[in-house]
This record gives sequence, structure tokens and C-alpha cells, in this order.
Amino acid sequence: MSPAPACPSFALIESQIDRVAARMRDAPVQDIVLVRLVKTLSAQLGHHLGQKVRPHGINEVGFRTLTMLYAQLDTGVNPSDLSDASGETRTNMTRICDELVRKGLVRRRASKEDRRRIVLELTKKGVALLEKLLPQVWTGVGHVTSTLSTSEKDTLERLLKKLLVAFETEGKS
Repeated sequence: MSPAPACPSFALIESQIDRVAARMRDAPVQDIVLVRLVKTLSAQLGHHLGQKVRPHGINEVGFRTLTMLYAQLDTGVNPSDLSDASGETRTNMTRICDELVRKGLVRRRASKEDRRRIVLELTKKGVALLEKLLPQVWTGVGHVTSTLSTSEKDTLERLLKKLLVAFETEGKS
């Protein structure tokens, strides 16, 4: 197996992990490095996405919310389902949706099945914005992921899903 490429932005974190491991000899260094890499990569992806969408008056969480609504364009989505799917608290999802409604990108309506339930759906303005932004975001992500072969992408996806299942299982025990 070839050594991991040098990653200057992660060097400080690695040196901190090494210092902790020097004090605590049984520290699971590789496990800690892996978790910190995932966290750091997630932050980098969020920052990258934020830079792409901010000029259009939305933030990364707003963009992800619009994308989830776009996936359910024909039916709309209940705010609590958005909260569950995004990992955002219900309170924060309400704030996010209030902002998107204020911007005219999302509208609220009563559910056809249960008038007590609220359904969120994209407006024409929201659809137009998302259809403009998605190709730009995909191009940026594609540029970064082009450093991986198809086989590496398949492996990374499988391994990340395996870790996700493990963390979800750990949270339930």
C-alpha cells in the first residue's frame, strides 16, 4: 500500500494527535486520524459549497434544504422530515425554512392528507435557483473527486457507509 500523500492543512492536527499519543501510549492514533480526516473533509466540503452558493443569497444549509425539497418536487416535504434527513434540529430547520420562505424560494401549505400538517415546497424561483446552482456545485465537487479513480470512489463510498452504520449502531447501544 502506498503512503498517504502529504496534506499540509492537516499537519497541525496530526502533530496534536501525535502529542496526545505520546502522553497516552494506548491512544488509537489511526482511528483518531481517520475520524479527524472525515471531520476536516466535511468542514472543507461545507466551506466549498458555501462559497458557491453565498453569492446567490443562501448558505450551505439552505442549499441542502432546497436540494432535499427539489428531490420531492411533486409532493413537498414536512419540516420534521427535513430535520431528520438533514441532521438539523427542528428549531434550526424552522429558522432555515423561515429564511427560505422570506426569500421567496420556498412556500408552506397545508397537507392534503392532514390539514394540521405543514408541507414545504419549492417556488418557481426556488426551482430556478437550484437548477442554476446544481451544475456549478457538481462541477466543483467533480473537480475534487476527479483525483480518485472509479474504483477508489466505489471503495470510499462503501467504507464511509460502513463507518456511518457503525456510528449509528453505536448511538443506539
